[in-house]
Amino acid sequence: MTKTGSKPSKDRSRGKILFAGVLFALALLGLWARAYFVQVVKGPEYAKMANRQYWASETVSGKRGEIFDRNGLLLAKTIATPSVYVRPNEVKDVWAVSHRLGSILGMSPKSLAAMLGPKKRFVWVARKISDAQAEAVKAEMLPGVYLETENSRQYPQGHMAGQLLGFVNMDGQGIEGLEKSFNDLLVPSSTKYTVQKDAAGKRLSSLESGDRSSFNGQDLRLTLDSQVQLATEEALARSVLRAKGKSGMALVVEVPTGEILAWGHYPFFNPNAVKKTRGEWKNRMAVDIFEPGSTMKPIMVAAALQEKVCTPTKEYYCENGKWSVKGRRVKDTHKYENLTVSKIIRYSSNIGAAKIGLELGAAKFHRYLQELGFGRRIGLPLPGESAGLLNPVHQWKDVELANISFGQGLGVTMLQMADAYLCIANGGVRQPLRLVHEAGRPVEGKRIFDSNVARMVMAMLEEVVQEDGTGTQARIEGVRVAGKTGTAQKASPTGGYGGEYVASFVAIFPADKPRYLVCMMVDEPQAGHYGGVLVAPEVRNIGVQLLNSSGMLAEPVETMQMAKVSPERFWAPVQRMENISVDQEFMPDLQGATVREALEILVARGIVPVVKGQGVIIDKQKPLPGEKWPADKKCQLWLTGQPG
Repeated sequence: MTKTGSKPSKDRSRGKILFAGVLFALALLGLWARAYFVQVVKGPEYAKMANRQYWASETVSGKRGEIFDRNGLLLAKTIATPSVYVRPNEVKDVWAVSHRLGSILGMSPKSLAAMLGPKKRFVWVARKISDAQAEAVKAEMLPGVYLETENSRQYPQGHMAGQLLGFVNMDGQGIEGLEKSFNDLLVPSSTKYTVQKDAAGKRLSSLESGDRSSFNGQDLRLTLDSQVQLATEEALARSVLRAKGKSGMALVVEVPTGEILAWGHYPFFNPNAVKKTRGEWKNRMAVDIFEPGSTMKPIMVAAALQEKVCTPTKEYYCENGKWSVKGRRVKDTHKYENLTVSKIIRYSSNIGAAKIGLELGAAKFHRYLQELGFGRRIGLPLPGESAGLLNPVHQWKDVELANISFGQGLGVTMLQMADAYLCIANGGVRQPLRLVHEAGRPVEGKRIFDSNVARMVMAMLEEVVQEDGTGTQARIEGVRVAGKTGTAQKASPTGGYGGEYVASFVAIFPADKPRYLVCMMVDEPQAGHYGGVLVAPEVRNIGVQLLNSSGMLAEPVETMQMAKVSPERFWAPVQRMENISVDQEFMPDLQGATVREALEILVARGIVPVVKGQGVIIDKQKPLPGEKWPADKKCQLWLTGQPG
């Protein structure tokens, strides 16, 4: 039996090595191909993508210019406020994001989801939200949801001069009042610049604050005096409420310069809460026209004196209170017989004024009205200023001339009436009303009446108050006051005159050396309709405070008891606190701070407080210091006149 040997095994190592070499070569070839594709074929595109990731072009804008009163008190400012936007193409779960944002921002998730359409690249979700809401959005870290800082307009003094200041829209463009008129001055400039970002998308560089300020809009300084403004608004509110009127206006002018110190409307308007008001933002002082009534009589008499139609002592027969002009009846409130021109003004006789006007003639009276600015815009920088209503002289028949002589049958603005009385108070020289403070600007004017004519009219106006005239409730002990009452029927929409009135009063303090002109009007009073009863007392109160504060009274005079005006409020000094500690979780101590300081802190937290009381200093607050910030954004502040 023979043995057979086993066959030797084949050596496969060479094949394995060869196979591995081929695979390595293919892999290397693939890497080289990929590298060629990435760096050569796709290189330019990827380079652009990298630049977009690490470099970005951003637009930088400055802040809108601030508005101040004549003494530097801040009336309008801009603060940084967060806003939320979404890039829908980066949102993975639209419904989840909508639910989270909706719960934070108080919005409907359904409406939010509808906003975030897949074809949209950018959507504003909520603009100018509170800091607390912004922090909540940031903490969620939602993909595609971003925060952006925008500028928000705030008015630290609340409703003070609200209708005059106006307001801006969501994009910071002025759309009413001075914000609109001076938009080109106040609006900031902007520029684009490139910033570098890290892998997380955070900026590695930014403009310095000093560089950013170069883009800020210019500031605006007004002639308003905030303390005079506050006193005027309070007096106007009391007058309207006491008369049960629909609304009211009041204007205070410095006679030597024509500068407007106060510009008041009632009801008040707070430009911090535009959405909560309905029509209260209307600047009626410049827009609304009304029939002036008896306040027109001194202007007509000034023209008649200038034309030497009459003298202060010339008598006119006033028909025992009833007269007819071409079949139209003219009445007086009392049965007067013969009255001098001075007494026609003192007792406000319609019949006497109509007879003087008819003797003056339509052509001459119309010319003087035009020279005084009636029938045309005064020219203040205000949007929508009305020119009033002054019909062409060829339409003036005897009836129209008689009516216009005692202030019916023409339409004027409060500004036009103030402008005309300023001319008389300035010795017959008409000078422009001024609203923008320009230190050192010369006062220029045009003479309309001779100085002796202006003095005669001023003497008549003084008799209205100081003698037994219709304005005795404007008297101030120790001061010569000149004034004129006005009561005018309002035209009815159906024709003729209805049962509603406009009550007004114009006063000049003091009469012997005019310093202040005060005009006030109450629309549709229900508790009577005579300007001397309803309006004169509060005009007197404004005069008292003006003269007291300027040291023009030998002894301080109290305002009328019914007015309940606090002198401390008018003189309250504004002292700034050195430091107010603001905690992220708890309410700061605002007691002793000014209204402005408190508003700056609260508005930054998305809180617009309810302010109660009179004064400029915070006396009490709710929530109390140390309590948690209110989740419902409600806060109340009580004011006092003096610190401490």
